[in-house]
Amino acid sequence: MLNNKEQQVLNIIQSFQAKNGYSPTFSDIADALNLKSKATVSYYIKALKEKGYIHIPKGKRKHIEIIDQADNEQHNLLHLPLVGTIAAGLPLEAYEVIETIDLSELLNMPDRYLLKISGNSMQDSGILDGDLVLIQKQHIARNGQIVVALIDEKEATLKEFKMQDNKTVTLIPHNEDLPPMIYPAHRVSIQGVYLGMRLDRSFLL
Repeated sequence: MLNNKEQQVLNIIQSFQAKNGYSPTFSDIADALNLKSKATVSYYIKALKEKGYIHIPKGKRKHIEIIDQADNEQHNLLHLPLVGTIAAGLPLEAYEVIETIDLSELLNMPDRYLLKISGNSMQDSGILDGDLVLIQKQHIARNGQIVVALIDEKEATLKEFKMQDNKTVTLIPHNEDLPPMIYPAHRVSIQGVYLGMRLDRSFLL
């Protein structure tokens, strides 16, 4: 984000280039800002370069390139796979990757992906129909964790996990109107663990 002076310098460069077809010198910028020192202009130019707003090719100090911020932002985005819709109600068929979602670099960790929630069986944990949830891919889980559970190798659901005596698995919805689902342990495999982050789909559009 630019401060007022940096924005002024950027505006001067853009206006000068639009009017003259070439870049202003440091003296031109200093004159436009009523500055006596070109060193101050150099400071602002350096800040604009470091923040990704301009580029000065090596050996071409008099040539200032304005960087399109749409391209600059796109370059810095992280793409995580959206692998489909998961049931937060009755189980649904599991899907392959259908698109990618752009997220912050803070999420750039191995084996992470997004799932879109269908249903309201996890609403008491704030996980609502249409939300995107962040999942860490792994095949083991502790009791009490919210997991992506694959039932009979074809139906996936997001529920709280509880293993009992290594014989039965209880998948617990966080909705008082819905009962737990109990399965023999061999019918359920863990595909990932919910990382406690949910995003309203509209936030990403």
